[in-house]
Amino acid sequence: MAPATTSLDTETFLKPEHRAWLLEKLRWPVLATIRKDGMASQSVVWFDLDPDEDVVLINTLAGRVKHHHMQRDPRVSLCFEEGTNYLTIEGTAEMAPDPGMAGIWAMARRYGEGKGSFAEGERINIRIRIERVIWHP
Repeated sequence: MAPATTSLDTETFLKPEHRAWLLEKLRWPVLATIRKDGMASQSVVWFDLDPDEDVVLINTLAGRVKHHHMQRDPRVSLCFEEGTNYLTIEGTAEMAPDPGMAGIWAMARRYGEGKGSFAEGERINIRIRIERVIWHP
């Protein structure tokens, strides 16, 4: 029996078709961070793309487990799926405070959510600089 072939496409940037697929409808990617023991820790997150750079935008409450993981080790990956099609982004997280919660409110508007759809408190904006894209259409 012949080995199965794969149609993986690996890049170091988002191609226009990647960007279009990610934004054609709302998607909830799974964010993987690295625990202290080296095991992956995963959570579903809201996201957006920076319109001018190969950067994924997410937001979290300060002090959450993923925040602590990224402070210790900023390497992360995001997996977006639709059936057997998926796009994985690997990169490095850069974190900054979200004064006035502008970042999380932008995400809430994008996802059609309002007050009560996210935890209020000290929020962190996270910019994930894309270093590798794996596309399996």
